[in-house]
Amino acid sequence: MTLYPIVIVIHILSAVAWLSFLPIDYILRKNFRETKNALVQKKLISIWLKTANLLGIVGMSGILVTGIILVSISSYYSFFQFSMNHWLATKQVLMVVLIVITFVFLIPNAKKLTSKIENDLQSETILNENINKNINKVGKILSVINVLVLINFLLAITH
Repeated sequence: MTLYPIVIVIHILSAVAWLSFLPIDYILRKNFRETKNALVQKKLISIWLKTANLLGIVGMSGILVTGIILVSISSYYSFFQFSMNHWLATKQVLMVVLIVITFVFLIPNAKKLTSKIENDLQSETILNENINKNINKVGKILSVINVLVLINFLLAITH
């Protein structure tokens, strides 16, 4: 069966894409917090948001679609079956939590922040308090997502 190995490779590549945001997030956050130039800071925040969006879409959709395919074509695995494969059921629950956090909290807040940053991108003015609050809110949400993605990855490699 050649479908299974192909789906596994896509699943792993999606996980790598999603996990790659961890160091990128750390580096970009550190850089835009430390820079004194308002224009550079806004551009770094814009890159941070676009990178989170791209890697999140690739990672989450890839993992979700391939995970469903893998469970569907395997006779050994099933959905939310804690008695058989508690590690997989835990991963599935965490994925549902990740989806809820992403669609309920991250996307609306990131859209607001993106529009504020994009509207003010060419201006040399420093970020106001409201934008800084939104940056902190999105940062906290991304931190929670990063931790859950890392836990999911650790469950996968240690099962």
